Amino acid sequence: MLSENGVLIDVGEVQKVVDTCDVFTIGFRLFPQRLLVDTRYNEDEGPLVSVVEPVATVEERFFWLGQKRPRFGMPERFAFFIWPHSVAMLEEVGIAERVRQRCRSRRWPQGDAQVDEALAQLRALERQTVLEAVRGRNCHTLWPRG
Repeated sequence: MLSENGVLIDVGEVQKVVDTCDVFTIGFRLFPQRLLVDTRYNEDEGPLVSVVEPVATVEERFFWLGQKRPRFGMPERFAFFIWPHSVAMLEEVGIAERVRQRCRSRRWPQGDAQVDEALAQLRALERQTVLEAVRGRNCHTLWPRG
C-alpha cells in the first residue's frame, strides 16, 4: 500500500499481528511513545490499551508487563512493529478498528473507551511533534539561519 509518505506497507500482515498476538506494541516515526495493546483478560481484569514510553529491550517490556499485569504472566505471542504513517492512516485503513474489536467484550465494555483515549493521546502527540518541528523546536535544520 502506497501512502502519504510513499512507504509501501502490507496491511494484511499488520492485521495478522493485531488478530493473533495477545500483546503487541506499535511504534510511530514522529514521536517516541508506543501504543501497547494487551488483549488478555480474565474474570478480574480486562484488556489493556495504553500509550507507553519506549523501552530499550523486549525484556524490559516484559518486565513492565509483569509489574503492570502480574496475573497474566508472559505473553504467548508478542510483537512490535513501527507504523510508518500518521495516526489518522492507522484509523483509515482499519487497524484501529481491529484493535478495538480485539479489546471489546461484554464483560469488559471499557475496551472501546481505552482505544479511543489512546488514539486521542496519539493524535495529540503527533500534532505536538509537528507543531514543534514547524516552530523549529527539538529539531535541527540543514541550513542554519543567516
